[in-house]
Amino acid sequence: MATIPLQLAQRRLDTGSVVSYPDSSPVGAAMQGLGDELSAVAERFRQQKQQQDAFDAEVIGRELNRQIAEAEKEAIQNAPADGRGLHDAMYGQVDPHSNGVVKPGLFDTLFEGIVPKIPESQRANFIRQREALRRSGSARMAAQQYARRQDYEQAEWSKAQAAELNAIAQSNPDDTATFEAIRQSGFDFIAKMGNPVARQLAETGWRSNTAKALAQSMIANDPKRAAEMLGAAPADARLADLTPDERQAFIRQAGAAARAADGRATSD
Repeated sequence: MATIPLQLAQRRLDTGSVVSYPDSSPVGAAMQGLGDELSAVAERFRQQKQQQDAFDAEVIGRELNRQIAEAEKEAIQNAPADGRGLHDAMYGQVDPHSNGVVKPGLFDTLFEGIVPKIPESQRANFIRQREALRRSGSARMAAQQYARRQDYEQAEWSKAQAAELNAIAQSNPDDTATFEAIRQSGFDFIAKMGNPVARQLAETGWRSNTAKALAQSMIANDPKRAAEMLGAAPADARLADLTPDERQAFIRQAGAAARAADGRATSD
């Protein structure tokens, strides 16, 4: 079947330099009918072309989504431990007042690279979706950066806490000034954490852990005296954050250590 060029079919019949026939004549009626048929063919062709363009735009749009997902994955993998710059590298910065792009990101590069592939009839609509895509992606990257930051702060606090607790365990349990200085240093560190929930949990844990480290130091230094101090009422204020069960467990530990020390002394 022959293909009718769109620009020809849309013109119906060009009678500018062609002999015209009265509409009432058989020839005129036939020519009119041919013109209507050509117009119908042109409309069907236009609709088909529009449908094809919409399909092709959908395929290309899905390819863009795939590229964005892959780029986000790589950005997350290559981001520094604290997540710094992750969002801006991927989605740039937008002026909240004008919604204009202040600093483009990789998303802009990917989007601009795909636009020329979009059929012209669909291009304007595709471009209008740009900022909606940016907003959804921006939320994803902001969440990833925030989570990465929280993990980083928790990991750094865990390292600092381990070092500080070890210092307490190795120190003289009677050196109250050193204990208080170490404990305050930990509180100062925790105060700089960004997540208020994590900060509160860290403070609670720090109080308990410093008391436990002190109890361990007391037992290592003098288990008999430690058992007495742990069982005294009121006990040393530095041990106030131990639960009753924890206190009893340390008393048993101190008693066992004292008996072991007595046994070694007797054998000697």
